[in-house]
Amino acid sequence: MAAAWRGSLRARLMVGVVLLAAGGMVAVNAVSLIGLRLNLIDVADATLAKARTTVQHRMNDQAAPVNSAGLNSLIPDGVYVALVDDHGKVVAQTPARDLNGQPRARPDLPSPVPDSFADPPRTLSAKSAPVPRYRALSFPVGPSATVRPAPGTPPQRFSTVVVAKSLQPGEDVVYWLIGADAAATLAALGGIVLLSRGVLRVGLRPLRDMAATAKAVADGDIDQRIEVARRHSEVGEVATALNRAFDERQRSEEQLRQFVANASHELRTPLTTIRGWAQLHLHGLAQDPELIERAMLRIEGEAARMHATVEELLLLARLDQGRPLAGAPVNLGTLVKEAVGDARVRDPGKPVTVEPAGEVFACGDEDRLRQVLQNLLSNALRYTPPGTPISVGTRALPGDTVELTVRDQGPGMPPETAERIFERFYRGEESRDPAAGGTGLGLSIVKSIAEAHGGTVTVRTAPGKGSTFTVTLPAPR
Repeated sequence: MAAAWRGSLRARLMVGVVLLAAGGMVAVNAVSLIGLRLNLIDVADATLAKARTTVQHRMNDQAAPVNSAGLNSLIPDGVYVALVDDHGKVVAQTPARDLNGQPRARPDLPSPVPDSFADPPRTLSAKSAPVPRYRALSFPVGPSATVRPAPGTPPQRFSTVVVAKSLQPGEDVVYWLIGADAAATLAALGGIVLLSRGVLRVGLRPLRDMAATAKAVADGDIDQRIEVARRHSEVGEVATALNRAFDERQRSEEQLRQFVANASHELRTPLTTIRGWAQLHLHGLAQDPELIERAMLRIEGEAARMHATVEELLLLARLDQGRPLAGAPVNLGTLVKEAVGDARVRDPGKPVTVEPAGEVFACGDEDRLRQVLQNLLSNALRYTPPGTPISVGTRALPGDTVELTVRDQGPGMPPETAERIFERFYRGEESRDPAAGGTGLGLSIVKSIAEAHGGTVTVRTAPGKGSTFTVTLPAPR
């Protein structure tokens, strides 16, 4: 269960959303707290600068020694001050107190205090304690500055004043904000988890419906389709693509069933004929030698017909598997002359001519392109009346393409026949003589070979206007 949850899209999306939200909140909180902390330090530095100005002004106006008990009068409330002599020794200092007058640990000053110790300002820790921290500033005073450490004692000279302001109030605010931000972030993340879970449940419902439909199709209910609400959304595009895939699968299965039915029908007739003549001979009914010879001839003829059909089916199967074909330059002019010569020998009663075009080269498999020509010419010879002119031509087209045409002036075909003429085992009985024979695979082989070469085959025909088959093929580069 845990593995399934970790592998689910909803879980990964929700974790991603929560992590992004948490990262964004932490970054915003960190930036705001750092900015607040820097601002508090700037405020402390401004207070120290003001204290320096005040101390320097009073020291310049006061000629008598400073009374250590009156040091607090030199500085604002909550600011610590220390007087340092030329040797870095603290000769007088004020107690450290907060804004409420409560005592706190003094800042930890080095001994001796070096020159320019805190100029510019620097942060110090408290003496013998990690908190509070102080922001300290040191500055020199006039050479005649003196202080009386205690009543009745002689005055002592000092040359440097160190003022420090506790950062504890600001840090208390920062720590409080850290806790408040953490609580608010956790609460917000909890709300995001609940909200994203609901949103993802609703948003991923179409994917669950797709999965259910795909499972139904896989189980055999091939008529099921996914309902597409928004075709141009991401989910709508996936649903449309799946519906197209289901349509293609259904069409392929229907074509396969039709193909098997047609192949079975084509093979059943010669098998029945062979079986009938064989049984006639085995049962002793064919005693006449002439009848026996006829039976053998019929068996041989039907076997040859089955062999041709099976060879064509095997060729179509190899082409459907996408096996690579040769890609050498092929002289279509030579192939046309050879195929036309063979056609004239096979049917001398039909004038077959070549449209002169010079040498035209295509890129492909010579044996397969020869088969394309033979199938197209055989189709024209078989299904046109005696004396019908037939012409074959080739030409080069712009864009590295060549064209092969086989044109006859026969009876032509109606549109419904022309639309299906390249289907396997299809024969247009309206315009073709049923006695002419054929398996209905010749033109489908032409189409498969042309497409295997990256080309196309089309037919232009109409009743009484003949038929023109055009094969386009890539030219050598």
